[in-house]
Amino acid sequence: MRIGYLDDEYDILKSAIRSLKKYDIEIVALKNIDDVTNITMLTDAIISDSLECLLVDYDLMKLESKVYGTQIIKDINEILPDFTCFLLTNFTEQGINEKIVQKVFVQDKAIFAEEDDSQEFCNFVNKIKNSVECFRKRLEVTKLEYEKLVEKKKERQISASEEDKFIYLYKVLSSYDYVDKMPDILVRNSTQDTLEDMLATLKEFKQCLRKE
Repeated sequence: MRIGYLDDEYDILKSAIRSLKKYDIEIVALKNIDDVTNITMLTDAIISDSLECLLVDYDLMKLESKVYGTQIIKDINEILPDFTCFLLTNFTEQGINEKIVQKVFVQDKAIFAEEDDSQEFCNFVNKIKNSVECFRKRLEVTKLEYEKLVEKKKERQISASEEDKFIYLYKVLSSYDYVDKMPDILVRNSTQDTLEDMLATLKEFKQCLRKE
C-alpha cells in the first residue's frame, strides 16, 4: 500500500514513515514538484507513483506557489474524484470550518507524535486502509467502463469524447496494474492518426507537384 505525502516542511516525514511501515503502508514524499498548483503535474505524479491515498498539509505557504492544502485537495478531486486525500493540520477546526474537505478526512498532524500502537493511531491507520480499499474497488468499477470503451474502439464506433475518456482511463488503470500496458500506437487518439494521415498525403502531393 503506497500513499503520498505533500508538505512544505518534511519535519515529521521520518516519524510518519516509521510509524506507518509497521502497518505495511509505504509513504512517498512528493518533494520534486516545482509548482504544486500545477494540478496536471501533481496528478501525473500521483498516478505514475501508483499512490492510493495522499496526506496533504494544510499550510503550504513556505512553498514557492504559496497555497493551502484545502485548495490542492479540491483541485486533485476534480481530476481524480475517487482518490482520497487527508488534510493534516495543527488547527483541525480551521480545516473543518472551511468545509472544503470532509471532517472525517481532516487529521490532527500531532497523530504522528502518538505511539504507533495507540488506539488513536490505529483508528487513523484504519481510515487510511478503508480509503485505499474504496479506491481499489472504484478502480474495478472503472475497469468495466474502460472495457466497454475498448470494444467500441476495436469496432471503430467510439466518439471523440469517448476516446479521450478511454485514453484517460487507460493511463490511470495501467499505472495501478488493472490493465496491461499497450504500445502507444494502440492507445493514441484516432483523430490524431487521421490528421497525420492527411498531412502525410499532403506531403506526398507536394512532392509530386515538384517532380512535375
